[in-house]
Amino acid sequence: MAATAENPIILYDIASKLDSKCWSPNMWKTRLLLNYKGLPYRTEWISYPDIEGTFKSLGIEPSGLKADGSGRPHYTCPSIIDPTSPKPSMVTESTAIAQYLEDAYPEVQPRVFLEGTRDAQLEFIKDAMPLVGVPGIKLILPQVPGMLVDPRGSEYFERTRTVNYGKPLQELCSTGSEERKKAWEDFKEGLDKVAEIYDRNTEGKGEYFTGDAISYVDIWLAALFIWCKVPCDRDPELGIKRVWDVVEKLNDGRWARLMHKFDDYLQVL
Repeated sequence: MAATAENPIILYDIASKLDSKCWSPNMWKTRLLLNYKGLPYRTEWISYPDIEGTFKSLGIEPSGLKADGSGRPHYTCPSIIDPTSPKPSMVTESTAIAQYLEDAYPEVQPRVFLEGTRDAQLEFIKDAMPLVGVPGIKLILPQVPGMLVDPRGSEYFERTRTVNYGKPLQELCSTGSEERKKAWEDFKEGLDKVAEIYDRNTEGKGEYFTGDAISYVDIWLAALFIWCKVPCDRDPELGIKRVWDVVEKLNDGRWARLMHKFDDYLQVL
């Protein structure tokens, strides 16, 4: 049995104070994919400190090891439970979820890994993460504790990211710092390189990563750009309230055009 409206896929996410509740680029990757493919799902909201215990009790595997160097398993969102029979399928980490959904529902259109493109898309994502993912995330990361609904989750996020980065989270990419200037430079340069790759897709006229329709790489980038729309007060000298206020004008407005392709897929169910 596959997912139905009466028995949908369960998506685990972490709630914010934003109107959409959903905020993380990783969670948006899975949510955009589910919306685009039209697969039935519902959201279970969970707080950061409850993820490990809840997932262990459900049998959801860790996605890897914690970034703090402890060697302990890392349980993370997004994770899904798909009510397949005779046993539900449990998958964690956004790219693994994307591949699972494509393989588990081969008849569901549209496809995001067009035939012969999966390896190229996964390779692009691996290369793009340090180019645009890392600097784009660093620019906004200190805003997260203030966005989360649950104070326990805010404290957990602040504490664990402080350990991961080796300094207080609020000092990361602080206003006017050389670190922030460097992150902006790296982000813009990375987007220039991504734009060059998109331009090679003559079939899609440079508007898509591959072909003439949305692929998983397009979803991956769109999720990062949704992240860029989170309110951010760290660039007063630029006169902006969001990183997106700069990004939408870069590369001749290419990224704003890409985001318009997702206007119908921003539901939070």
